[in-house]
Amino acid sequence: MQHSYRQLAQALDSDIRAGRYQVGERLPSVREFASLKQLSVSTVIRCYRYLETQGLVEARSKSGMYVADWKVRAADQARAVTSKTKLTPPAVEYDKLVSLQHRMTELYSLTAQPLQLGLHLASAAPEWYPCDALAKIAQRQLRQNPMLIGVYPGGTGLPALKTALIQWLKTSGVDLEASDLLITNGSTEALSVALRAVAQAGDTVIVESPVYFGLLQMLENLGIKAIEVPCVPGQGISLEALEYALEHQTGVRAVVAMPNFQNPLGCSMSEKNKKRLLRLIEQHDLALIEDDVFGDLSHLPHLQHRPQAIKAWDRQGRVIYCGSCSKSLAPAFRVGWIAGGRYQARINSLKLSTSLITPLFEQAVLAEFMQSGALPSHLRKLRERLAATIPLATAAIHRYFPAGTQVISPAGGWWLWLELPEHIDTLALLRQAVSVGIAFTPGSLFSGSGKYANYLRLNIGRPWGREMEQGMRLLGRLAQDVS
Repeated sequence: MQHSYRQLAQALDSDIRAGRYQVGERLPSVREFASLKQLSVSTVIRCYRYLETQGLVEARSKSGMYVADWKVRAADQARAVTSKTKLTPPAVEYDKLVSLQHRMTELYSLTAQPLQLGLHLASAAPEWYPCDALAKIAQRQLRQNPMLIGVYPGGTGLPALKTALIQWLKTSGVDLEASDLLITNGSTEALSVALRAVAQAGDTVIVESPVYFGLLQMLENLGIKAIEVPCVPGQGISLEALEYALEHQTGVRAVVAMPNFQNPLGCSMSEKNKKRLLRLIEQHDLALIEDDVFGDLSHLPHLQHRPQAIKAWDRQGRVIYCGSCSKSLAPAFRVGWIAGGRYQARINSLKLSTSLITPLFEQAVLAEFMQSGALPSHLRKLRERLAATIPLATAAIHRYFPAGTQVISPAGGWWLWLELPEHIDTLALLRQAVSVGIAFTPGSLFSGSGKYANYLRLNIGRPWGREMEQGMRLLGRLAQDVS
């Protein structure tokens, strides 16, 4: 449902374009218009401000609001858009996608392409996030406390946000004090400082396979060796394979795992296996870096809280717990957190020497949103949308993709993990798909050893409609044609 100021703006827009208000004509004052339409003054102010951003009206000092020369401005905007569209985005160097050094750069270069369906990154459609609510809080914060912009931030995070996070994480069994928690620039920084706190160049860590490609590139950049241990669909990391690796490998410093809604499989470990994983960590005197960035994204709408985190059973401080608001609440804010247990002092020092402090403004906005009690309602809607989309996307894949295509049924997350027939190279398929405006993530990116060449990850975190249905049909046809 549209806000009333938008409805009022649409009506005025129509009147201006139809000539009922001429260019240069003075519009009714805010109070006159509010009285005429029986609306609040604030609604009319927002309406006029919105029309001003659209180039339809202009404010004149001490005089009022007037109809702008909107036809001229529209022509200028059209020329600007045309000029921009003539710029050719840099070509994607597909061969570099398999290189750990260039993987992230080339994948993100897909975003610059003229795509109808960019299904390659792990985020939802903007309308699935509480953008309006966060924007209102941000505007209020700036009006009431503009000095927030001029204050040089200090400490390990805004106390109000840490308090809100501590309360929220209690619902998944994680019991923290403020001193246990550090606010970071997203989960990427959280993972980076966690790795640097427990390992150095030449050391080894164990990761899941398939595994998030950004982690592989991060390890490469740090000079840390990665041993891939299979992740079992529907179960999570194979504890038998992990135990074997720990018994036969030397120099292992840590295990990095996503027990809740693993990327890209979307599976979640049982509580029994989570506890067993923790016992293995303790027996081998290791650290466990628990990445819980997708913990809020269950496909079960009735699940009110995150599944239990392994950190909940950690009594020795071996679990370094990482999370983020970037996937479930506000991608653009890039706010994450880390609870490092016995490694916390080292983590705090590394963060300070790398990026100093996480900006306060975004923290203040998120803190107020969480304190308002709006987070559970937002997450419930998010889960309901995911739950509604999954069966539609799965049915479309079965309908349009080559015979033999398998959909790994996820328990949570923004994506589906597809296994196509063995002869299909999804990197070659990506070239064809981008040429018709569709992008996905080829499976070979989720391993450092060239595995999963016939797999792909497909983001389905958006409303299902004609565009998605047609996109699946076209992508399926391309897959049929790849030899």
